[in-house]
Amino acid sequence: MHWKRRRDLEGGKELGVWLLVDDDDGTVDEELYVETHEYRGGGFDVYTATPDGEWTQEGEFEDVEAAFKRALDVIDESLHPLEDL
Repeated sequence: MHWKRRRDLEGGKELGVWLLVDDDDGTVDEELYVETHEYRGGGFDVYTATPDGEWTQEGEFEDVEAAFKRALDVIDESLHPLEDL
């Protein structure tokens, strides 16, 4: 399995989207998001989601740099590589 950045899915409140893709059949095992809530006076959320609709919040952050750092830490902690763009 490997993480793949999905820039084509980013838009609206999603600033970063990564998919954990199975190398054998290409199915998505998990999704990782960085979202902004600036439009409603909030900060940034990082969370993971499964195709079954289960999600886990990985943190709330005041600034986008901290949110992206946490997202990259989640990828590092997963022990699955990040695909080079």
